[in-house]
Amino acid sequence: MRSLGNTKLWCHLSLKSGERNTNKEIRESDPAKILNFRELVQTVAKIANHNPDYSLFFRGQAKDYTLSSGTSSFYPTILRSPGRTLIKNELEERYETLEKCSNDLLAKLSELKIDNINKLKKFPELLWSILQHYEVCGTPLMDFTHSLRVAASFALNDATSSANIFVFAFPYPNGTISYSTEEELLNVRLLSACPAEALRPHFQEGYLLGSFPARVNRKQPYLDFGRRLIAKFEIQKKSFWSRDFNEIPNTALYPSDDKIEAICEKIKAKL
Repeated sequence: MRSLGNTKLWCHLSLKSGERNTNKEIRESDPAKILNFRELVQTVAKIANHNPDYSLFFRGQAKDYTLSSGTSSFYPTILRSPGRTLIKNELEERYETLEKCSNDLLAKLSELKIDNINKLKKFPELLWSILQHYEVCGTPLMDFTHSLRVAASFALNDATSSANIFVFAFPYPNGTISYSTEEELLNVRLLSACPAEALRPHFQEGYLLGSFPARVNRKQPYLDFGRRLIAKFEIQKKSFWSRDFNEIPNTALYPSDDKIEAICEKIKAKL
């Protein structure tokens, strides 16, 4: 994917300085501390207003994962190898697993006569998005959401004290699956990609993004989503939610009786 490069961006650092910063400066900076959900919404609204050329997407994480340089880093699951080098053979095996799981998923959806799966047969990225979202195997895609409430709930529900919200700048999506050749990005709108029987995506407002072209033969810095980071915040579990703005519980984010989850669990069990 293309980096935001040396473009000066209005970000979380601008709240105090009033100045714009580069993506490199943003990635190397400390997160801004946010007291509550209302403040987060108002702050992100300012960032969106000052960066109208981008559509903002969010991730909630328990911590800020950084490179040895202290730079925030976000690699898709198929490329992750904490503390060691990802060798070429291992990456090829992961892609083989992904292809096997994709074929298995499509076969099971067909067997159960799940409605409207023609697009899944044409675009492998749509199958990948389901496998990624249901955590079946590593894929070249990464989960994002358009909802700050969803991102904050993910970050804080299992946190002990604090967590992080990350804001990313991407091209505006324009369909079920958007390919941006200029930015070298693909964007899957999960609600449109998934069958109606998939309950989880409807409660998480999920999008899956990846580099385009999607398949690579080795891990490269240009595949790091940190290249699109525009802001980062630290939120405190104790003070963040209120009566007016409460969290989404895990029981809602991961609804029961999800037929697609049941299929994915069977595929995952084979691995």
